[in-house]
Amino acid sequence: MSLPLPLSARRLLGVATLVALALAGPSAAEDEHQLRLLLPPLSSADQVYARFQPLAAHLQGSLGVSVEARVASDLDALLRLAREDRPQVTYLCPLLYTRLADDGDLLPLARIQRHGKSTFRTAVVVRRNSPYERLEELKGARFAYGNPVCAASQLVPRAMFTQAGLDPRKDFFEERTLGSNENALYTVAADLFDATAVDEASARPFVTKELLRVLRYSQPIPQYVLAASPATPEGLRRRLRAAVTGLQRPQDDAVLDAIGSGVDGFVVTEDADYDVIRRMRRQSGNGSPMDVLAPRGDTAAGKEHSGP
Repeated sequence: MSLPLPLSARRLLGVATLVALALAGPSAAEDEHQLRLLLPPLSSADQVYARFQPLAAHLQGSLGVSVEARVASDLDALLRLAREDRPQVTYLCPLLYTRLADDGDLLPLARIQRHGKSTFRTAVVVRRNSPYERLEELKGARFAYGNPVCAASQLVPRAMFTQAGLDPRKDFFEERTLGSNENALYTVAADLFDATAVDEASARPFVTKELLRVLRYSQPIPQYVLAASPATPEGLRRRLRAAVTGLQRPQDDAVLDAIGSGVDGFVVTEDADYDVIRRMRRQSGNGSPMDVLAPRGDTAAGKEHSGP
């Protein structure tokens, strides 16, 4: 038979219980009423937050859960936050999505649709008066890469070079990553480099103004994706998918216009849709742009901002 605890012991036990409950964090039921919309640092945190806050508000109203939009400050922070064991949905480029999905950290819900298409193409561009007429002729060229973790400006062109029989490390006179697609486009227009590769939408203004012309387009590549964490309950994932694929014009113009020019909405997507990116990763081998992504577990802690 157990003896009753002295009063002081009972008080200590009660305090210890309260502390344990506090350290345990929110319960599963509470988690189901909290959702994070995690966003990559496509531009400044304020700009990205402004673009996606209307979507966060739409999700909160449609799902009946609290939705917090948060912008990761850098790639390390994005990878670390995307792997957190909590209900969240992350907006990612195809390259980063396949990295995280292959690690078992994400489940695809829907991908964005622009101008009626849920795919994009990479455009390899040169100056309007450039002597280069074919991709195979770029031997000896000075090539500028844009965004180092963007499939359109890194992974896809490298796969195109392989298919054309080019080895950039051996065949290019110079290759350099300039940090953004805009920088790469301007340096080619200014004759500082001979060619670059960016997504078709980024190249269009330069082509329209006849500053640059397209040497070759890539095959269609699936667009940016919204993917849920495994910790997001299955029922909530279904409702999330329905909420984003249900966005339509004109009733949802405010949400879609905020995300970006030409955005029509979202379409259902599956993991297999991104196998084309996986094949390109395998083709790239050594020197793949995946090398710039920190190995699992090696991401450094970084700053994030609440709020492509």
